[in-house]
Amino acid sequence: MESPNGLRGDEIPSVVRSGCSVLRLLAYLNFCPTYCFLLPWARGVRLRVGCGGYEVSTISTPQPEGHHQTLWRGWHTASLLAILVVFIAIEVLAAPSQRFSAWLIIMALLISFALIAGHGITGHWLGLLIDSRNKISLSRLQMLGWTIIILSAFLTAVMVNLDLRQSQPLAITVPPELWLLMGITTTSMVGSPLILNAKKSREAAEADKARALSALIRQQVDTARIAILGQVVVNQEPASARLSDLFRGSETGNVGQLDVGKLQMFFFTVILMLAYSASLAAVFRQSEPVTVLPVVDAGMLALLGISHAGYLVNKAVPRSSSPKVE
Repeated sequence: MESPNGLRGDEIPSVVRSGCSVLRLLAYLNFCPTYCFLLPWARGVRLRVGCGGYEVSTISTPQPEGHHQTLWRGWHTASLLAILVVFIAIEVLAAPSQRFSAWLIIMALLISFALIAGHGITGHWLGLLIDSRNKISLSRLQMLGWTIIILSAFLTAVMVNLDLRQSQPLAITVPPELWLLMGITTTSMVGSPLILNAKKSREAAEADKARALSALIRQQVDTARIAILGQVVVNQEPASARLSDLFRGSETGNVGQLDVGKLQMFFFTVILMLAYSASLAAVFRQSEPVTVLPVVDAGMLALLGISHAGYLVNKAVPRSSSPKVE
């Protein structure tokens, strides 16, 4: 038997089928009226019973205006809580001789925490790196990278000092150069959107728009999910974000090209992160208490500052032409 809504007899809950004969008998004894039941255990299912048989149909529940289905699920919360439990387990179980391994595990846990939180908010596993343009941001990547490296090192150092029964386990000196490094990365993350927002207020020439869309089509980008705001090319939804955004131009004039400024900053950032991580690895392979984090070399800091300054200047330089005023 099939209902008008397309539900076949084999799709009807067994508890419904088993009770239908009783309900039909009751309907017959009461001069064959038709009874309608809303099934509380099957949300959105309605059962109509009469002497001629029964019918199962579905009903829709109207959603209030402006209602949006949340992307955050219970497993996101459970996963984040599980990560916090693992942090505590590391402190309890890890021996001081395993400090290097503990540091690597803590970094992996922080990365996992960031990935899960980003997925719960945007539905994209790299959601924490997606900016207001719905694109993966290089400045967000380097900010997140340095944050994870420094915080994981500080937390590991505290755990080591606690295991070694130090009287002041939190007395860990963070060099001023390290604060300056974080200030440089924060400046890039804040300055980059400001520059792009200024370019959104400038109208782009139609020729630039056409060339931008043509270049994206050649790169097999779905232009139906692309929008052009002033001179800036953006994605309409986070799902369109790609890792190639890290190296692709942002404007109508260069969106189909490799942005050398982004590539240079990516190389500098990765190399400096690896160099500082190697310094931290040397510290955590020792058996003494950790009282100070490695100092960032002045040349290394200057290289990072030049890289970020070049990145911002390159982003500020106009890459798109404005319409000619007649």
